[in-house]
Amino acid sequence: MKIANKINYILVILPITFLVLGIFDEKFFFYFLLSLIPLGIFQVGVAIAYSSKFVDNLHYRIYTYGVMLFFSLVFTAQFWWDYLEPYGGIAYGLPPLLAIYFSIILYNKTKKS
Repeated sequence: MKIANKINYILVILPITFLVLGIFDEKFFFYFLLSLIPLGIFQVGVAIAYSSKFVDNLHYRIYTYGVMLFFSLVFTAQFWWDYLEPYGGIAYGLPPLLAIYFSIILYNKTKKS
């Protein structure tokens, strides 16, 4: 669990660093977007791997429902886009919120063990 927490720190700090560097050079915005992919894959993978440890955790359930909501929006975007377009922040704001939320869950679980 502690190793997963440290890897998560690295994968969270990397996009933030690229975002800050993007202020000075625009090419870093592209690297920022690319660095979000391994972060999402890692967090979903860790969530699946540790699902047996998090069974009774309410926060883990909320995270799981958020991930299911995001992927259902992505796969049905063509159908829902007319309804979501005025609220585009839902589709674009959910992944960063889920990443922060899972980081907090992982930190709290690491701190307890």
